[in-house]
Amino acid sequence: MSSADLSISKHSALIVGGDQINGIKEVLVNYGIDHINHWPGRKVGYGNKVIPYNTKFIVLITNWISHSITHKVKKNAMKRGIKVIYTPNGSAALRNRLQSIESNTASEADCQNLFIHYH
Repeated sequence: MSSADLSISKHSALIVGGDQINGIKEVLVNYGIDHINHWPGRKVGYGNKVIPYNTKFIVLITNWISHSITHKVKKNAMKRGIKVIYTPNGSAALRNRLQSIESNTASEADCQNLFIHYH
C-alpha cells in the first residue's frame, strides 16, 4: 500500500479492537480516510459481522481483541483482498506502521513478528 493508496479520499477504514480510539481516528483522518467504522472486538458476535463494502484497510488493535475475532477478520479480509494493519493500542504505534508502509520499510518478517508478539 503506497501513500497514494492511503491519501485518496472517499475511503473507509475499519478499526477492530480498542475502546478509546480517538487518537487512532485522528491518525487515519490525517491519511485521508474520510469514514471510520469501529468494532470493539471483545464480543464473539463481532466475528460474524460483515466488513463494510468500501473498506480500504483494517486496523487490528492487537492489545484489545480476542483471538477468534482476529482470525475471522483476517480470514474475511484476505478473501476480499483488504489490507490489515496490526498495531498495539495507541496512535503513535499506528502512525509508525503507516510510515513504514509508505516508505516500504516494513518487511513481511516484521509483520509476522508483530502478529506473533501480540497474540
